[in-house]
Amino acid sequence: MKKLYNYHTHTKRCGHAIGEDEEYVINAIKAGFKVLGFSDHAPYKKPKPTERMGYEQYQEYIDSIKYLQNKYKDQIEILIGLEVEYYPSQMEDLLRYRKEMDFCILGQHQQEIDGKDNYSLNKPSQLIEYATSLEKACDMGLVDIVAHPDLFMFNYPRWDKHCEEATNIIVDACIRNDIPFEINCGGIKYGKFRYEDGSRFTYPHRKAFEIVSKKNCPVVIGHDVHDPKHFIEDYWLDSTLSVVEGLNLNILDSYDIVSAANKRKEKLFGK
Repeated sequence: MKKLYNYHTHTKRCGHAIGEDEEYVINAIKAGFKVLGFSDHAPYKKPKPTERMGYEQYQEYIDSIKYLQNKYKDQIEILIGLEVEYYPSQMEDLLRYRKEMDFCILGQHQQEIDGKDNYSLNKPSQLIEYATSLEKACDMGLVDIVAHPDLFMFNYPRWDKHCEEATNIIVDACIRNDIPFEINCGGIKYGKFRYEDGSRFTYPHRKAFEIVSKKNCPVVIGHDVHDPKHFIEDYWLDSTLSVVEGLNLNILDSYDIVSAANKRKEKLFGK
């Protein structure tokens, strides 16, 4: 599969990625990407240096990517975005980022800022709460991709009717709002674990993508790059796609995320 675009790219500002911004661009070009969207973890009022950039880094992040946009404009299209979470208490920031960024992707790592970690969900009610938060962000028009939607399976012991319900909520929200459901390459780095229903990667989860396939929900590949060299290593994408091998997924050959974002902004803020 050709690597044409990626809208899930981090920088060392988040505290858990490595490499310089320009290294990501250079390796994306080497790998054949035509569009590269940076989407580092958005800053919020409560700083957490190992999870997201600080407010004081926000403008420097923008300036750095804009410099690279100009320097490499003849080789690759570069966009500036953020990976946000739906935190109602942080709505002022969310709306600001929505206005200022080329695009936003939704990666719901916690239910509320510095609240319960969604990597450790193990109760059915928590799955529905997680799915509902994603649904609200989509319905508001705050985001243009739902990143690693099946992250809730990280610690959940088995696939059951509650997982199916949560996935249906998210998939239906994506379809209703024409927002792609991401198949995320980042879960591969954790390796495989043994769960009650067998050994698997934490995410992506095949059962979730069976629902995505059945409903013909649009899908984008999110490389979720935290290290520039991952752009030129086939292992991450090949391993991710092996999970969904044989499924008829509606993976988008292209996605004009800026046009999609502008339409949502117009609906949210007016002309």
